[in-house]
Amino acid sequence: MYYYMEGIAPAGRAGEEMNVKTWTVPDLIDLEFFLSRDGEQDDASVVKRDRRIYLLAVEPRIPPGTASEGSFRRWAIRLWLEERRKLYRQQQGRDAALPGDVFAESRSVLAAIIGLAGLIAGAGVALPLLVYTGREPVNVSVYLGVLVFLQIIGLLMMARFFFLKTSLSAARKYSLVYTVLSRLLEKTAARLARSAMNTASGKKREDLSMLSGTVRSMYATYGHVLFWPIFSLVQLFSVMFNVGAIGVTLIRVMTADLAFGWQSTLQMSPESVHTLVRVMAAPWSWLLGGYAYPNLEQIEGSRIVLKEGIATLATSSLVSWWPFLVAAVAFYGLLPRLVLLGIALAGKRKALARLDFSHASCDRLVMRMQVPTLSTQGLQGSPGLSDMVRAKPETSAEPFPRRYVDAAVLISEDIYRRCDKGELERRLKALLGWGFAYLFPIAGETGEDKSSLDDAVKNHSSDGGGVVLIQEAWQPPIVEIIHVIRELRKRGGDDMKIAVLLVGKPDEKTIFTPVKAVDKDVWSRVLAGLGDPHLRVVAVEE
Repeated sequence: MYYYMEGIAPAGRAGEEMNVKTWTVPDLIDLEFFLSRDGEQDDASVVKRDRRIYLLAVEPRIPPGTASEGSFRRWAIRLWLEERRKLYRQQQGRDAALPGDVFAESRSVLAAIIGLAGLIAGAGVALPLLVYTGREPVNVSVYLGVLVFLQIIGLLMMARFFFLKTSLSAARKYSLVYTVLSRLLEKTAARLARSAMNTASGKKREDLSMLSGTVRSMYATYGHVLFWPIFSLVQLFSVMFNVGAIGVTLIRVMTADLAFGWQSTLQMSPESVHTLVRVMAAPWSWLLGGYAYPNLEQIEGSRIVLKEGIATLATSSLVSWWPFLVAAVAFYGLLPRLVLLGIALAGKRKALARLDFSHASCDRLVMRMQVPTLSTQGLQGSPGLSDMVRAKPETSAEPFPRRYVDAAVLISEDIYRRCDKGELERRLKALLGWGFAYLFPIAGETGEDKSSLDDAVKNHSSDGGGVVLIQEAWQPPIVEIIHVIRELRKRGGDDMKIAVLLVGKPDEKTIFTPVKAVDKDVWSRVLAGLGDPHLRVVAVEE
């Protein structure tokens, strides 16, 4: 029996058209954009759409033998994203720009600006160091100090990143440059947010708080990925800085009659200088031979003594330094930055490959794709979709694996004794796909609930379990409940799964009564402001 559905292209074989397991930063931005949009739409329509996408465009392209949930998620969510992009462009027009497209274009423009700025900066720093008036030679010591030794110090300071967790938070903690930039951006954003909130209505203020939480959530989820694009831009600036410095040096050497000499307030002998430059030139001496560095005679002949001038210095000695200077900048400045740029690109690919898409928004998406529908009738008139294709009938078996999560449940003392554990277990399975382990009563005060919070986290966070907090949705989210959620996160770590299960006003039969849409919306917006990527909000509905 065949059914028809609009908007979803026929599925091809696994691996066709693209490598769906390959993710990019623009992909992540588009994914969060669509997940955020889905959170504002009618749940029933979203579930139907995502289940159809799974049956028609995802399931047929999942490769055989996909045994792990992590591997499945990378395939399934990537394929879902491609279908959502197609539907979005069908609805908004072929030329509709997605946030990922805007980011990619902006990043290209920014990279060009940063590269040009680095080129100009390198040329601007090197040019004053190469001024020669005929009276006093270009000081080799100053040139090396500014363009070589300072860069070596910067590279040594940057090396500490390779012993730390590469994330934006680590960069902010251990790097002055990243700290200054991030603090400047934060202060600017906070000032704009305060200005907007002061003039906004209550509903608009909630929207701004929710947007701020969404940004923080993405920062927490993808911080180890977003570190690398910023790191690569820093290296791009440094690469172009060295290219500018080398380029200006070569142009000045070819277009002007330059003389190079050395001097220092330190009492250094020509022999000591010769030893230093010979050691520095060891990496390229095999390539340049006798031009790799000045010999002892040339070093002695280019020493500047201010009271004697340069009249007595030999021309061959004064021009012998420039190949060494160019090679030193190339090897100690340009080459390490090229290596770091390559490491940044490889690090970004590795970080993207490690993504497991286990945060709350992706959990909800996987749940929507898993939910079996009772009927496939009535698909022909689906609004907002096009391109009729054949669909196969619904099946009850789930072809992909799921990681089992057992939950410790925290519930208010007022309704603790009225909670039916059998019904609770069914609700957890239906709404979250989780199992039920323990039930703990709480008073809603972190001080009084310390033992319950410790027991709930200690028994489950270490082996991948989660914690569920049951709340009556008709009561607004108070500060104490927010504190409880933050304490759970503090005790359980950044990756522990936390869910808030909303129920309506309990009646004589059950505490699991339906939640009003407006109440769920209030809770969702307030908790979204926490910016916690592993926090879910679900509700008992009609």
